[in-house]
Amino acid sequence: MSPTASFVARALLDGVGVLVVAAVLPGMRVKSYPSAVAFAIVVGLLNALVWHVLAFLSVPLTILTLGFFGLALNAFVFGVASTVVPGVEVSGCLTALVAAVGMS
Repeated sequence: MSPTASFVARALLDGVGVLVVAAVLPGMRVKSYPSAVAFAIVVGLLNALVWHVLAFLSVPLTILTLGFFGLALNAFVFGVASTVVPGVEVSGCLTALVAAVGMS
């Protein structure tokens, strides 16, 4: 499979995952499937570009919290992505944390 086809397939499947997580969590709302796919793409881009830098800078906190701070970083990425993508709403930090765990 070509890299482009792999990316498109992954984005479409991640969009389905976002819809499933939104259906299970009462604090997360997704208006449409294209919004879910866009949200999945933005989360993927943020994970690829920003998450590694944040994880490197927060190694001491991650060690002190026995890895829990890594989950907090994932929740932060979900929160940022929900503010960037119209049509996706995450209503709080706990919802973002559970959604990030659910998408993992």
